[in-house]
Amino acid sequence: MKKFIFTSLMMFTSLGILFAGDCNSKDYANFNKSTPEIVLTSNNLQLLQYSDKNGNTRFTIQNLDGTVVAENMSRSELRIDFPEIEKKFES
Repeated sequence: MKKFIFTSLMMFTSLGILFAGDCNSKDYANFNKSTPEIVLTSNNLQLLQYSDKNGNTRFTIQNLDGTVVAENMSRSELRIDFPEIEKKFES
């Protein structure tokens, strides 16, 4: 009987640790990107540049009041969706 109680206790403890560790992984993407840097301001829009967890350069566009217009874009997505901003950024 003692063996059963000990085994049950260990099983519930290990499950608790497993689930507690999983709660932190929801914000995994936020911890693995660099701090966004404003690289361009044009027509009441700001272009922010940062690196994701793989080291790729990503872009976010937001209004001057902080409202996000587009986020997590690659350079090619920026070129397609916002060509006027990409041209100013290029020069």
